[in-house]
Amino acid sequence: MADAEPEVDRKAIFKGLAEFEDRHVNMWQKLFVEHGIDLPDSKPSLRARFLAWAGVRFGPQLLLSLLLREEGHEVKGYLSLYRDSEPGTAADTALELAAESAQHARTLGRLVGTSHESWHSIESGGYLRNVVYGFNDGLTANFGLVAGVVGAHVDSGLIILTGIAGTIADALSMGSSGYLASKSEREVLEHEIAMEKEEIRLMPELEEEELNYIYQARGIQEDQAREMARKIMASPEQTLREMTREELKIGEQTMTPFREGYITGTATAIGAFIPVAPFLLFPVDTAIWTSFAISMSSHFAVGGARSFFTGRSLFRSGIDMLIVGFGVAAVGYLVGDMAVKHWLG
Repeated sequence: MADAEPEVDRKAIFKGLAEFEDRHVNMWQKLFVEHGIDLPDSKPSLRARFLAWAGVRFGPQLLLSLLLREEGHEVKGYLSLYRDSEPGTAADTALELAAESAQHARTLGRLVGTSHESWHSIESGGYLRNVVYGFNDGLTANFGLVAGVVGAHVDSGLIILTGIAGTIADALSMGSSGYLASKSEREVLEHEIAMEKEEIRLMPELEEEELNYIYQARGIQEDQAREMARKIMASPEQTLREMTREELKIGEQTMTPFREGYITGTATAIGAFIPVAPFLLFPVDTAIWTSFAISMSSHFAVGGARSFFTGRSLFRSGIDMLIVGFGVAAVGYLVGDMAVKHWLG
């Protein structure tokens, strides 16, 4: 990458990182030799050769995100090795390598244009997202189910029974999935915060440098940013709060797993009930067309709502969901019709 990089400053960064990586190899070799383990001659893997070729052929920028992610994996691995090792040479080596890999990740992150630590992986949801996606799932799934029963040409009582059973099943399924997903996410957040706390204890100099970089990225002058970072680092608790908010982007958690499951399940039930409701109010023939019209309109609406999360055009997102809803209904109807004519008749 250094050979392929035309910019002098970036070329120097890549060369420096390469020298550090060679040093890491030597540290591992020394550690293995001290423990009486013979190592074969190492050669670049086929994957490494291909990536090197791609970096030369298409430019090193192509590989930056990949290298950033791999450095993040190294930091996690070395910190885990440090925690699991008895005090001694191996633990000291793992900690030193973790600190250097973290520095490499930050250097690469600046080239990529991010200050986020690549060894922290945070995904977040939200109240509105749960409502929209729960509603969408319930509407689409139960619309297809009702269409299938309609295609089987049964009476309205069976359509209602099937639709209500589908509503309950889908709501319970989505609600429990929302609960478990939120619970898992909360556990991930707690793990990442605990990991950040450990990094503050083990690598305070790097964490202070990262705070300094974050403050400078906000537009604060370098001297003032360094002083702010130094004062924050004087209190481990305050440092953890600051890094949790600024680096991990984790705010105060207001949604409990139970509440997320409840909201998702309720939204799913409301969406799933829409195709069923007309059969409770109108004769079968009228109910079928009313259900179709309301369900298709709802598909367009929920598609438009999804555009707030996807960034796509509201109209295009609505049309996409309209097509999906129509396709699901058509397949369901054809399956129900064929079931009666060929399998049950």
